[in-house]
Amino acid sequence: MPDLAPFHPWIVFAHVLGVFVFLVFHGVSVAVLFRVRAERDPQALRTLLDLSTWSFGGMTIGAAVWFFSGLLAGFSGNYWTTGRYWLWVSLAVAVVVIGLMTPLGRTYLGRVRAAVGIDEKTGKYDPALPVEPAQIEAAVSSGKPMLVAAIGFGGIAILAWLMMFKPF
Repeated sequence: MPDLAPFHPWIVFAHVLGVFVFLVFHGVSVAVLFRVRAERDPQALRTLLDLSTWSFGGMTIGAAVWFFSGLLAGFSGNYWTTGRYWLWVSLAVAVVVIGLMTPLGRTYLGRVRAAVGIDEKTGKYDPALPVEPAQIEAAVSSGKPMLVAAIGFGGIAILAWLMMFKPF
């Protein structure tokens, strides 16, 4: 691998920028997750869910930049091979947080999507699918947005601490 050390500040800049892009777009989904709990109108819920789906593209781009520039920064900073375990712990924390948050958020919003008549395969509203207030109420009440937010915030706090202080 070529010597990336001269580019390390730029690689870290890209890494932090990727995190910011990810968090901005992910914030849309988090806001939807909280707002859905207070909404019962099927059309309003479909609009909120559409907004969450829309944010996925930006979230994916931010996450890709975050992840790949983070790996590259590990090489340019010579962190992978110098006994600096904070980088490995950061990677593990990110995997655990994503592994917990994704199914919790996706399953919850998937139940709400089904309850308001959004087809699972196409992601589009299908007027032929039944929309009943009792199903909407059950779906909307079934999530745990505070748990999802706590996992996400806790993960970001741990990652920021590891990146800034490099404790081990």
